[in-house]
Amino acid sequence: MIKLLLDQNLSPKTTSFLRDLGWDVVDLRELGRAAASDEEVYGLAKVEGRVLVTYDLDFSRRYMAHRDLPGLILLRVHPQTVEVLHPILKDFLRRIKPEELEGAIATVEPHRYRIRRV
Repeated sequence: MIKLLLDQNLSPKTTSFLRDLGWDVVDLRELGRAAASDEEVYGLAKVEGRVLVTYDLDFSRRYMAHRDLPGLILLRVHPQTVEVLHPILKDFLRRIKPEELEGAIATVEPHRYRIRRV
């Protein structure tokens, strides 16, 4: 099973939503790291062996430079509300195979997703 780490730019409701779907997920608020820098967030995902889920494109540049996370999910969903995000994220996670995310960047948009191995 994929383990997920949600960046601070996602709602705690998304953490609960994904848990209700059966995912192993934690968010930075739960870990007392809501104000963590991007470097700290990246390091935490690496140490915990978790795929980072974020709206922040800066993580893709960091990931491309280091290539040392289990995976990265970039959300390109607007508006950034749970009402819009949850059905899109549910559909994406239902369609993929866990091994598709290993060493990859997944870009999730409203009507499509791309998975790029790096």
